[in-house]
Order: sequence, then C-alpha cells, then structure tokens
Amino acid sequence: MNLAKILIVGGCVHAVLGAGVLFAKEEPFKAKIFFATTIKGLLVALLIGFSLKTPSLWDGVMYGLLYGLAFGVVIFLAKGASFKTTPHVLVGSIIQGAVTGAFIAAFALK
Repeated sequence: MNLAKILIVGGCVHAVLGAGVLFAKEEPFKAKIFFATTIKGLLVALLIGFSLKTPSLWDGVMYGLLYGLAFGVVIFLAKGASFKTTPHVLVGSIIQGAVTGAFIAAFALK
C-alpha cells in the first residue's frame, strides 16, 4: 500500500468532481466547499486504502460506495437533511467514493 498514491488519488478525484461548485452562481462559499470536498476525498481514500486487502477493482468500488455514502449522509444531515438545499450531496458523494475506490484499487495498491 502506497499512502502517498492513495492520498493523491483521493484528493485529485474529489477535487475534480467537486469543482462543479465553482460554477454555481448562487453559492457564496465556493472555495470553502471545494476545500472541504478535497479533505473529504483524502479521508475517504484513507478509509478505502486501509480497508482493501487485495487490489480488487470490485472491492474498491464497493468500499468507495460505502464510505462515500457514509460521508454523504453526514453532510446531508449537517446541512439540515433537506433535498431542497442539498439535492446532489448523497448521489455526488456515492459517485465520488466509487470512482476513488476504483482508482485506488487500480493504481495505488500495486
């Protein structure tokens, strides 16, 4: 397990997928949300990296789905548990986690 690769994958995937907030006209806290998404990516990547025992792509995706959903639920609940104010948090977190898990299994554990 290469910890540096895991952190780079997690940070980059979540930064790229979280960059959509920079195009939201009505969002006043773009930089803070982008930074928080990147930190979330580092944490999800660490959890996936320490959970994976073998570099199996399927296992990486499944752990990514699990940890992405867990972090998404925390953010959703912290923002008031309203689909009106945070419509894409859960789905976005699941997708980010799955992509992160796939990349970690494919590149960071070899």
